[in-house]
Amino acid sequence: MKPSQDRPLQQQMLVMTLLICGAVLCVAIAALFAFQVVNFRTNFQLDATTLAAVIANNSSAALTFDDAKAAKEVVDSLTNKATVVSACLVKNGAPFVYCGNADYTNALSQFPPAKGYRRSGGHLLVTQPIECGVDQAGTLYLRLDYQRTFRDLLRFYGLVVAGIIIVSIGLAAFLSSRLGRKITHPILHLARIAQVVGENKDYSVRAVVSSRGDELGRLTESFNEMLSRIQSQDAALSFSQQKMEALINSIDGVVWECTPDRTRFTFISRQSKDILGYEPQTWLDTPNFWEEKLEPQDAAKAIQTGHDLAGHREPYRYEYRMIAADGRTVWIRESGTVLVEKGQPVAMRGIFQDVTRQKLDAQQLDKLNRQLMDTSRQAGMAEVATGVLHNVGNVLNSVSVSATLVTDRLRRSKVDKLRQATAILREQNGHLAEFLTADPKGKLLPAYLGTVADQLAGEQTKLITLMTTVGQHIEHIKEIVAMQQSYAKVSGVYENLAAASLVEDALRMNAAAFDRHHIEVVREVAVNPPPVRVDRHKVLQILINLLRNAKYAMDAQNAPVKRLVVRVGIASPGRVKITIGDNGVGIPPDHLTRIFNHGFTTKKDGHGFGLHSGANAAKEMGGTLTAHSDGLGKGAEFTLELPTTASTPQEEHTATQEKT
Repeated sequence: MKPSQDRPLQQQMLVMTLLICGAVLCVAIAALFAFQVVNFRTNFQLDATTLAAVIANNSSAALTFDDAKAAKEVVDSLTNKATVVSACLVKNGAPFVYCGNADYTNALSQFPPAKGYRRSGGHLLVTQPIECGVDQAGTLYLRLDYQRTFRDLLRFYGLVVAGIIIVSIGLAAFLSSRLGRKITHPILHLARIAQVVGENKDYSVRAVVSSRGDELGRLTESFNEMLSRIQSQDAALSFSQQKMEALINSIDGVVWECTPDRTRFTFISRQSKDILGYEPQTWLDTPNFWEEKLEPQDAAKAIQTGHDLAGHREPYRYEYRMIAADGRTVWIRESGTVLVEKGQPVAMRGIFQDVTRQKLDAQQLDKLNRQLMDTSRQAGMAEVATGVLHNVGNVLNSVSVSATLVTDRLRRSKVDKLRQATAILREQNGHLAEFLTADPKGKLLPAYLGTVADQLAGEQTKLITLMTTVGQHIEHIKEIVAMQQSYAKVSGVYENLAAASLVEDALRMNAAAFDRHHIEVVREVAVNPPPVRVDRHKVLQILINLLRNAKYAMDAQNAPVKRLVVRVGIASPGRVKITIGDNGVGIPPDHLTRIFNHGFTTKKDGHGFGLHSGANAAKEMGGTLTAHSDGLGKGAEFTLELPTTASTPQEEHTATQEKT
């Protein structure tokens, strides 16, 4: 059947019709032949036994009276039968008469011993007893040529079958050709229309409907309807393709598709000419083109990363450098995804974006940001230095007051009166006893000297007290300066420190200012908070700035009681918080989102560096600085959260930059 599949449909239908008719005819002929064979055998056997019975009946009298001549005549009458080979009448076990060419002396043993028949060597052997009354006069043995008759019958049947087959094939060919034209012509027409559509991609052609009631008519109508749908879908697909091409060409990047191993690209948009200077066809025709155009320093890492990402089968993005056609180095940001079918990657699709300008801008921005950070840090350090100087100034004010008091007391001292009394005593040298006892002034001089001595003793005690205070203030100044020096020496080093001790250092630096402004400091420290890992100089910078801001806020509010609450507690696992709250002027709601911006300030002489630099410093240490206020006149609360982990984001960021 396979070679016939390549033939025209009409021929295939003709062959199939002939095969079907031939098969049916063969089955019918075989059934008829089998029936005729069975019928022939049955009839032949019936005729043979009937003939044997007739001959036996006719020869019974001759055998009874031993009339050989009459018996011979009866037996010889069988020679007219073409099927009879021989016949023999046997009486008393010996042949009586016979005809034909058989040797009955040895052949009688082949016949059935009693009445009946048997086939042997293409012959039919019949045994027929000859009865005369109730006695058996003899036996008839009849041999008939069964095979010859059967061959003659087969020859006749063969001629009949051949004639039937020839007539049937001719009639089937004629009828099938007429029927085939009715069936195959519409199908061939549909085939020609389908060929035209397939070759020319013209979906506007339509097949002619020959009839609308039968299956071929409905098939043709369905085919035309299918062409109409394909035509509309093709138009929509063409429109979508145009939109897709317009979208791809409008993307600021190179749209691409390649094999999972990136050895060959199957699609590249025309932006590759504008971005990298290479024609799209060059990408498609050159194996390993992408690998060859990678920056040598980035090639190995980019190739390995690309292979790893293809294995992950998830959307990805990474950056590397490529060499453009004019020799430029172009930073490429690759975004893509892996197409998977039946669990295996079959392709990769994505976009190449030129991010060179962004990289340069980022580098410039990073440089400016570092400069800004340095400026902010210097401004913050200046803020700390200003705070230190302010605190030192507060202490010096106390020293100045004490020194003024000492000066006033020295000016009002009775030492001059004592000098005058001493001069009088010196003038009366030699007459001192008489002067003290007789002279009215001399009598008053001892009491006067005692009074002056008592006054000088009191002044001495007060001066000693004042000088002791001056000494304490000077020691406080030394302590503030020494503390600032110790913080400056460890700047930039991360240490595990107790948050409470950092708070106490900041409070001691502002102690004089708080005393002078009559500010009550309330400390609320949690039990054994974990140490924080920070740069103590930056933390001091933040805390001093927050304490000064709280002092100014409470001065501006002019509350009867100025209360500063400092809390140290645990914010969350791995973080400690330091909260500084005051009952000062508070913060307006619209300022809460701006107070940490660079340059924002509400003070007339402020510069807006303090909170901004403090927030940046907290971020660098892996912490946060936030503010809260219920509004004007309701105070404010600043919360500094610091990490307790062994590693800070700043160190990780620095390590990442060094690695990069």
